[in-house]
Amino acid sequence: MLSSILKAHHISRADLAHRLDVSVQTVHNWCSGRILIPSRKLGRLCDLLEALGVPPDELAQLAVRELETLGVQQGRLALRSRSAQPVVGLVTWDLMNPGLFGPLARVARTALEGMGYQCMALDCGGEHRQRRAYLQWAVQADVDGLLLCGVPGDVPDPDEDLFASLKPVTAKGIPVVLLKPWTGSSVAIPEGIGSIGWDSLAAVEMAVGLLQRFGHEHVHAVLADTGAGFGGRYRGLDHAWSNLGLPFDEDSIIWTQEGETTHELADALTGTGAIFTPPSQLPTVARACFSGGIRWPDDISIVSLGNRAFVPQMDRRPFTFVTIPIGRVGRGAAQVLSSMVRGERFQTGQEYVIYGASTMSIENERGGSVGHPMQQAGYADAPRAALA
Repeated sequence: MLSSILKAHHISRADLAHRLDVSVQTVHNWCSGRILIPSRKLGRLCDLLEALGVPPDELAQLAVRELETLGVQQGRLALRSRSAQPVVGLVTWDLMNPGLFGPLARVARTALEGMGYQCMALDCGGEHRQRRAYLQWAVQADVDGLLLCGVPGDVPDPDEDLFASLKPVTAKGIPVVLLKPWTGSSVAIPEGIGSIGWDSLAAVEMAVGLLQRFGHEHVHAVLADTGAGFGGRYRGLDHAWSNLGLPFDEDSIIWTQEGETTHELADALTGTGAIFTPPSQLPTVARACFSGGIRWPDDISIVSLGNRAFVPQMDRRPFTFVTIPIGRVGRGAAQVLSSMVRGERFQTGQEYVIYGASTMSIENERGGSVGHPMQQAGYADAPRAALA
């Protein structure tokens, strides 16, 4: 976790080593986990990181992890706030690769704190083991509520695994809100759990439908091969392709592999013509395009999902994307959880709030990263009427 903190806050390992009066190699060893951070150094390390701008909740997570490594039982580390301020846990999946969920978590946290809640932000680092540990912490700490932002369950059945791990939380009467996309699958949410999100199927259909309107008859999806995802292996993409009458099979997916070079991904992208990719993969796709000399929209058309606040512009032509109502979803999750904490909702059941296509729009439809197939095939001088 120390490595993630230093990277997120742009803190030099060499500078940290100098301030702590240790060698740079020692800091490298702490970051890699080869050597435990000595207890006599942990307090000074946290004080220094706080002075360099690291938030207290991140330092608390670092201290808890290090103390657990040193053999301190987790139950001794769960402390209940002695103030009257209610405490809620905000659990995120992997803020090093946040995609949509980084901004969503920030909006939800700001809204909850504005309502008077103390937020304990807990990032799983992409590990199901850590997710289960945080849920155990929530039970032991007896928090007032729990918001899971983009946190999946484990394969082969992510929903079943997630709900099973939440049983001890709901059994203690702690209300839970899931902030996650809806992919068209009908999931029975257990009592005591609320869910809020956006219609991912509608959003993907809007994005891929734009490629179809531009004349693309074959569309590939670029997905990461890590994480459980939502709604099954393809996260509902197969349904979106089917609804649009587009062919979809295993060859329709280009999986980005851990350790894969940009040249290898560039080879896979060459000649694809049109792709859809989630926002977390946009930088990876862009680097591969730069590496392979692939230009958008001249050689390839790219569509994604996102929001103006965080979709990167990595070329003179911005990415074309379907806007997801980040503000509505994040604030809505906070409001649903707050009403559950106050006992105003979910007395006998559940509620599933979904923001649909009417809350979405297409950004950079013209002048963005989408072009006509004829242009990409080298027919840039074709008559305008032929490209309409």
